[in-house]
Amino acid sequence: MEKLPPSTLLKFNPNQMNEVRKAFNLDDLKKLEQALDHFEDWIKMQNHFAVKEFDRDYLERFLIANKGSVEIAKKRLDKLCTLRTMMPDFLRNFDVTNELPRMIKWMHACVLPQPTKDNYRVLATMVHDPEAVDYIDFIGYYRFYISIVEYLFKYDYNAGYEVIFDTRQFSLSVVSKLSPIAVKNCTTIFLEALAFRLKRLHIISGSKLFDFVMSIIKQALTEKLVKRIVIHDDPSTLQQYIPKEMLPVDFGGTETSMKELCEANVNEFCTEEHIARLKKMEAAVSDESKRLSYKFNEEHLGLPGSFKTLCVD
Repeated sequence: MEKLPPSTLLKFNPNQMNEVRKAFNLDDLKKLEQALDHFEDWIKMQNHFAVKEFDRDYLERFLIANKGSVEIAKKRLDKLCTLRTMMPDFLRNFDVTNELPRMIKWMHACVLPQPTKDNYRVLATMVHDPEAVDYIDFIGYYRFYISIVEYLFKYDYNAGYEVIFDTRQFSLSVVSKLSPIAVKNCTTIFLEALAFRLKRLHIISGSKLFDFVMSIIKQALTEKLVKRIVIHDDPSTLQQYIPKEMLPVDFGGTETSMKELCEANVNEFCTEEHIARLKKMEAAVSDESKRLSYKFNEEHLGLPGSFKTLCVD
């Protein structure tokens, strides 16, 4: 990959791609190409993969997301393909032109345009209408975030993520739709399959049900990631971590509103190009009956009915 493709949603720091490569010891282009060759060769050998050819730029970003480790990238790509088979409610059958307009009736979520100085991308979420009970659907929200990550695997080149999660409008009608099992499954997908490298999770308090929401979130995270939670009693303290000019006006910043940013995201994700990309990635599933080694067990994936393998190069 020589340069990043233009994006209607994203801005970049000067020399961002090279800085991220250097952070994960992949600034030696010969070493990077060798790692990608090895990754591609391994994929072709996986008998249980329905798709054995991936865009090389996608694989490079996936490798970066796994801190430059081919071995970790193998494990997570295998898991991603397996989870697409096991968890289609999260990872398949996207119908964004119908799903996303429903989501924005109660929630605004988006990727912020500008990365942080250290090349992390910021994702933000806020409920804007807790009374839109007919539309509140957290599975749809999780699928929207998966769509964002797929977009970023095409257009971005980041060192990881900071997430802003605003709970101020989490009323009983919202929290009643928040399933602990679904939160845990979503966390498994993002952290263990999509290689979502979380630097900080900023949670804005204010809901009367905040303690209950926090208990669900903490149950889904490892102890290491729980320590990366930063609780904000007021959005203004976000500026201690994220520059004011990056933050939407909803959080005391000077960037455009969450509503406008979310609408721009939705418009981009409803394009024919993005829909085709989602359909292409949906096909990258696993067929466990064709797996050559012994099967995954529940301990590996943390999900009943999943399988475990040991791949030896």
